[in-house]
Amino acid sequence: MKRLFIGIPVQSASTVIATENWQNDRKLCNNLISWTNPGNWHITLFFLGDTAISQITLLQHLIDVSFDETKSFGTELNGVGVFPDTGKPRIFWIGLKDLHSLLPAREMLGDLLRQNGFTFDNKPLKPHLTLGRIKFLKDRQAFEKLLKDYGKFRFDNVSIDRIVLYESILTQQGPVYKPLFVKRLS
Repeated sequence: MKRLFIGIPVQSASTVIATENWQNDRKLCNNLISWTNPGNWHITLFFLGDTAISQITLLQHLIDVSFDETKSFGTELNGVGVFPDTGKPRIFWIGLKDLHSLLPAREMLGDLLRQNGFTFDNKPLKPHLTLGRIKFLKDRQAFEKLLKDYGKFRFDNVSIDRIVLYESILTQQGPVYKPLFVKRLS
């Protein structure tokens, strides 16, 4: 068994700089936030969880078929927020402005996954990159100021050019995401 998910890697040098600045901010440092390694930034399309190794070839085929006609495109990293809400924030994220051209292929993949016996949480896609997991807010006011100041901020333009089947390997130092299959968008 391997712990699998299907996602889109996203890279942004300017967002790396912003998160490094937040990590080093004197007031924000009082908060306990487990920051995500920028090399792990991705949009999760489907989390499959523990999956038999024998299913990987089928998953590759389903991803390939679903995204065969999808073209690469650019979008914008825009605004920050939290899940589930500001009263009890657990996930600190940065949003993506537009993934509409990807939605038909994602829907097709979801249908094919279900038809082939895969189970997953079928929540609507809320495109975001998890920047950090909030453990404890000692200085809530400083964190809320960050949310206000950057809530609608335009960070960067990014390219959406591939879909990846990842293995998620949990380690003491945090998760390691190992690409098992990459579907390049035309």
